[in-house]
Amino acid sequence: MEESSKNLRWRQRLESLQRALKQLKAALAALANDPSNDVIAIAVIKAFEFSFELSWKSLKDLLQHEGIDAMLPREVLRQAFAYGLLPEGQIWIDMLEQRNLMAHTYDEQRARQATAMIRERFAPALLELASALEERP
Repeated sequence: MEESSKNLRWRQRLESLQRALKQLKAALAALANDPSNDVIAIAVIKAFEFSFELSWKSLKDLLQHEGIDAMLPREVLRQAFAYGLLPEGQIWIDMLEQRNLMAHTYDEQRARQATAMIRERFAPALLELASALEERP
């Protein structure tokens, strides 16, 4: 693939990530205003899932642009950490594992735990990544 095309791909993915993160922030704000609303909790979980997917895929495209091939999410996260794109690797592995569990979250208690984790740990890391990627040349 041509160099400018590789650069364009990760930049386009970053734009999609930024839109998803806006939705995540809006869902988190709505949940803060109405913490017992199950529909909003589901929206937070789904917005997190979209944001996480776009994050690791943005990293995959950027790594590819830099000449590093990694295809699977766990591999991409490890390479991104090794390459210095992620300051803390474990939180990203935690996000990957929790994302897989959240896809099967049907009870209210697990949904509450998931939204707390997203609010307190995962959303800040996702926003930090998007900001760092935005600053890349």
